[in-house]
Amino acid sequence: MRDRLAEVGFSEVRADAIVASVSGDIDGSNAAELRRAVAERVPSTARSLIMDLTETTYIDSTGVELLFELARRLSARRQIFTVVVPKGSGVRKVLELCDIGSVAILVESQGDGLQAVDAA
Repeated sequence: MRDRLAEVGFSEVRADAIVASVSGDIDGSNAAELRRAVAERVPSTARSLIMDLTETTYIDSTGVELLFELARRLSARRQIFTVVVPKGSGVRKVLELCDIGSVAILVESQGDGLQAVDAA
Protein backbone atom coordinates (compact mmCIF):
# COMPACT_ATOMS: atom_id res chain seq x y z
CA MET A 1 0.00 0.00 0.00
CA ARG A 2 1.37 3.38 -0.95
CA ASP A 3 1.27 6.29 1.45
CA ARG A 4 0.42 9.89 0.67
CA LEU A 5 3.12 12.00 -0.88
CA ALA A 6 6.09 11.44 1.40
CA GLU A 7 7.45 14.96 1.17
CA VAL A 8 7.68 17.98 -1.09
CA GLY A 9 9.99 20.81 -0.19
CA PHE A 10 10.45 24.13 -1.93
CA SER A 11 13.50 26.31 -2.08
CA GLU A 12 14.46 29.38 -4.01
CA VAL A 13 18.04 28.65 -4.99
CA ARG A 14 18.22 32.04 -6.65
CA ALA A 15 15.78 34.78 -7.61
CA ASP A 16 14.73 33.21 -10.90
CA ALA A 17 14.54 29.51 -9.96
CA ILE A 18 12.15 27.72 -7.62
CA VAL A 19 13.11 24.12 -6.79
CA ALA A 20 10.44 21.61 -5.78
CA SER A 21 12.07 18.47 -4.35
CA VAL A 22 9.78 15.44 -4.20
CA SER A 23 10.58 12.28 -2.27
CA GLY A 24 8.49 9.13 -2.19
CA ASP A 25 5.80 8.09 -4.66
CA ILE A 26 3.76 10.19 -7.09
CA ASP A 27 0.52 8.44 -7.98
CA GLY A 28 -3.24 8.86 -8.12
CA SER A 29 -3.47 9.09 -4.34
CA ASN A 30 -1.38 12.25 -4.08
CA ALA A 31 -1.01 13.93 -7.50
CA ALA A 32 -3.72 16.48 -6.66
CA GLU A 33 -1.89 17.34 -3.43
CA LEU A 34 1.34 17.91 -5.35
CA ARG A 35 -0.51 20.01 -7.96
CA ARG A 36 -1.91 22.27 -5.22
CA ALA A 37 1.45 22.59 -3.49
CA VAL A 38 3.17 23.68 -6.71
CA ALA A 39 0.37 26.10 -7.60
CA GLU A 40 0.65 27.73 -4.17
CA ARG A 41 4.44 28.01 -4.15
CA VAL A 42 5.39 28.93 -7.74
CA PRO A 43 4.38 32.51 -8.55
CA SER A 44 3.89 33.72 -12.10
CA THR A 45 6.87 36.03 -11.53
CA ALA A 46 9.31 33.11 -11.21
CA ARG A 47 11.34 32.45 -14.34
CA SER A 48 11.54 28.71 -13.81
CA LEU A 49 10.49 25.66 -11.86
CA ILE A 50 13.00 22.89 -11.32
CA MET A 51 11.17 19.73 -10.22
CA ASP A 52 13.75 17.52 -8.51
CA LEU A 53 12.64 13.89 -8.59
CA THR A 54 15.97 12.48 -7.43
CA GLU A 55 14.34 11.01 -4.31
CA THR A 56 11.12 9.96 -6.06
CA THR A 57 10.83 6.19 -5.97
CA TYR A 58 7.72 5.61 -8.10
CA ILE A 59 5.55 7.48 -10.59
CA ASP A 60 2.39 6.21 -12.25
CA SER A 61 0.38 7.55 -15.20
CA THR A 62 -1.35 10.11 -12.97
CA GLY A 63 2.02 11.48 -11.91
CA VAL A 64 3.24 11.58 -15.51
CA GLU A 65 0.09 13.45 -16.56
CA LEU A 66 0.68 15.90 -13.71
CA LEU A 67 4.14 16.69 -15.10
CA PHE A 68 2.71 17.23 -18.59
CA GLU A 69 0.02 19.49 -17.12
CA LEU A 70 2.62 21.51 -15.21
CA ALA A 71 4.66 21.83 -18.41
CA ARG A 72 1.63 23.20 -20.31
CA ARG A 73 0.76 25.64 -17.53
CA LEU A 74 4.32 26.90 -17.13
CA SER A 75 4.78 27.22 -20.89
CA ALA A 76 1.62 29.34 -21.11
CA ARG A 77 3.19 31.63 -18.49
CA ARG A 78 6.52 31.63 -20.38
CA GLN A 79 8.25 29.85 -17.52
CA ILE A 80 10.95 27.22 -17.94
CA PHE A 81 10.18 23.72 -16.63
CA THR A 82 13.10 21.46 -15.78
CA VAL A 83 12.82 17.94 -14.38
CA VAL A 84 15.76 16.45 -12.47
CA VAL A 85 16.01 12.65 -12.52
CA PRO A 86 19.27 10.68 -12.30
CA LYS A 87 20.16 8.37 -15.17
CA GLY A 88 19.41 4.75 -14.46
CA SER A 89 16.50 5.39 -12.09
CA GLY A 90 13.19 3.68 -12.73
CA VAL A 91 11.41 7.04 -12.69
CA ARG A 92 13.69 8.36 -15.44
CA LYS A 93 12.99 5.31 -17.59
CA VAL A 94 9.24 5.93 -17.27
CA LEU A 95 9.60 9.63 -18.09
CA GLU A 96 11.81 8.91 -21.11
CA LEU A 97 9.28 6.37 -22.41
CA CYS A 98 6.54 8.99 -22.05
CA ASP A 99 8.75 11.59 -23.82
CA ILE A 100 8.68 14.18 -21.04
CA GLY A 101 11.64 15.74 -22.84
CA SER A 102 9.22 17.03 -25.47
CA VAL A 103 7.68 19.45 -22.95
CA ALA A 104 10.33 19.90 -20.27
CA ILE A 105 14.09 19.98 -19.96
CA LEU A 106 15.24 16.64 -18.53
CA VAL A 107 18.52 16.77 -16.58
CA GLU A 108 20.47 14.68 -14.07
CA SER A 109 21.13 17.20 -11.28
CA GLN A 110 19.94 20.52 -9.86
CA GLY A 111 23.18 22.11 -11.09
CA ASP A 112 22.39 20.93 -14.62
CA GLY A 113 18.90 22.36 -14.16
CA LEU A 114 20.27 25.78 -13.24
CA GLN A 115 22.57 25.68 -16.27
CA ALA A 116 19.58 24.83 -18.46
CA VAL A 117 17.70 27.84 -17.07
CA ASP A 118 20.69 30.05 -17.86
CA ALA A 119 20.90 28.70 -21.39
CA ALA A 120 17.19 29.14 -22.13
